[in-house]
Amino acid sequence: MKYKLLTLVLLLILSGCKPSQKIITHKETNSDQDLINFLFQDYIGEKPSASFIVIKDGKLKECQSFGYADLENKILANCETNYRLASVTKQFTAMGILILIDQGKLNYDTKLTDVIPEFPEYGKEITIKNLLTHRSGLQSYAKLYPKDWKKQLVDKDVLNLLIKQDSLLFPANSKFKYSNSGYAVLSTIIERISGKTFKTFMDDEVFKKLGMTNSSVYLSDLKIKNRAYGYKLIKKKYQNKDQNKWSAIQGDGGVYSSVNDYAKWDKSLYDGTLISKDLINDAFSNWDENGKTNGKGYGFGWQIDEKKGKKYLLHGGSSTGFLNTTLRIPSEKITVAIFTNNGNSGGLKRKALFLASYFSDGEIPMPAEIVLEKDIKDNGIDNIFTKFNQIKGNKHKYDIYTEGLIRLGFSYFNSEPEKSQKVFELIKTEFPNYFGGYYGLGQYYAYKTEDKKLAIENYKKVVELNPPNEQRLVNRSKKMIQKLSE
Repeated sequence: MKYKLLTLVLLLILSGCKPSQKIITHKETNSDQDLINFLFQDYIGEKPSASFIVIKDGKLKECQSFGYADLENKILANCETNYRLASVTKQFTAMGILILIDQGKLNYDTKLTDVIPEFPEYGKEITIKNLLTHRSGLQSYAKLYPKDWKKQLVDKDVLNLLIKQDSLLFPANSKFKYSNSGYAVLSTIIERISGKTFKTFMDDEVFKKLGMTNSSVYLSDLKIKNRAYGYKLIKKKYQNKDQNKWSAIQGDGGVYSSVNDYAKWDKSLYDGTLISKDLINDAFSNWDENGKTNGKGYGFGWQIDEKKGKKYLLHGGSSTGFLNTTLRIPSEKITVAIFTNNGNSGGLKRKALFLASYFSDGEIPMPAEIVLEKDIKDNGIDNIFTKFNQIKGNKHKYDIYTEGLIRLGFSYFNSEPEKSQKVFELIKTEFPNYFGGYYGLGQYYAYKTEDKKLAIENYKKVVELNPPNEQRLVNRSKKMIQKLSE
């Protein structure tokens, strides 16, 4: 691999540290590949695949694949493998709408009923902008899907289900609620305005213009070249789980593409090939009830985050058998995309952040839990507290994320439970007001040592903290307390 010479401290250097302390350097050595193999260890071997790409300063820095696009036929993945993008599709659907706006055929304030006049009265206040930014209030098609329906849902079915409703979840533009229904409706709007099917429009206006010759919108009878099939690990065996009842819906998740094609897409977002740069800037901005704002939130098919003055543009995708993530940091001109056909192995957002840090001279903070995991692999877990204290001392270089630490703890839970205990103890000690360490220890003592007293003690702490948006774990902790107390 041909990388420019640079040095990135991975295992932290403290002032006064010994010369023998380990540093991983990013240069033309096998250690680079060893580190990438470590990052993608869950995809190496007879497993479903992952493909990733890193683009820096408009140049392809790395593109690699691991595992199998098709396990049954033993077809290895490569950088041309086509993955179902799931919700990463929303970038493309939003672009379709912006192309029509750029052509003067729509505007942000066009009402839903102006394009789809048969839509009920409650749709009169929903604008194109509301649909793009998940502020429409439309009900979730997943909750409207008839239980006795045998076939896959398509975008037209989503529209028909919504037309049968008489109300919204909340008044349009009053708040944000992520909506797959909204993006299925946007694909229908594209069809109504353009006079083309959604697939044909995307082929003509996006894929062909950008030379994305490997990309397509899913149709049930369409042969997709270089196709990856989705898998899930069930009872320790990977099973083909490529389709479910939502998989034929196009607007919210139906694009198939490769990481090599994604590089062409990324280039267009800098040079304005498809739409004006003003519209691109709109897509990359947060929108609330008052309009475009700075800061974190959601744009048009993009989640917007900010860290230390840098804007992060990102979006994940999850569908049966597929998990994907994309990350763009325009200030550093770096983009990472990771596509997988493994519905079980998560943590992709953090892997993308790691790659962004690794390929940007350390300008992007590196995920602390990945640094910690690599050190545990190389040097054991006995010094985990010392290593974490080193990380805390270099916060400008490292991103400490409690949920990432919890994921690390549970990654050892079945195979090396003693390691998971030490990670959970670290979390409890360093973040005493965070529920995660206590919950992990509760699980550890309940299932790995059968120490009921310590399990109950930790579960009670979860209930006491009563974390917002974690009611499921609070309820589970209560049930475990009751069960272990009997």
